[in-house]
Amino acid sequence: MKEYMKTIILTILFALLTMGVAGQNTDNLSEKSETERLNESLDKVLPQFPGGQEALKKFLKKNVTYPQLAALYGVEGTVTMTFIVDEKGKLSEIGAKDCQINRFSTTKFDQETEAKKQELRKEFALLFAKEGARVIRKMPKWNPAKINGVGVRVKHSLVINFSIPDK
Repeated sequence: MKEYMKTIILTILFALLTMGVAGQNTDNLSEKSETERLNESLDKVLPQFPGGQEALKKFLKKNVTYPQLAALYGVEGTVTMTFIVDEKGKLSEIGAKDCQINRFSTTKFDQETEAKKQELRKEFALLFAKEGARVIRKMPKWNPAKINGVGVRVKHSLVINFSIPDK
């Protein structure tokens, strides 16, 4: 009789635990759906340079200085800068995420040793990153990102191109 009672009690406990787990899964699914619905209903605005993309292009064209060493070697490339646009549009936490060297003047660059070429690649990446940071620090406040009309702090990326200036 005791064995029979143990079996019944264990069966009931197992059933209750299984129902509890099933209930949790259902709750999580409904929470996720609710979160997704809430996310979809939010009015979101991304941060923007004052005047929009065209104004940003003009600002970059006017303010980005092509490094002299890069000109000597005919180097062209891009640097991806990251920064925070806070809820009032102020920029902070400026950093370089990625630098790509797209072109070298083969005449000058090929004369260098492999060690010197590696050193130069690093130096160009650093020069492009420093110039990118300098230009971003010079920017005016941006129009901040907003959710439902309230300014929010977001991380933003900006690719800056470095190409040989027209003479």
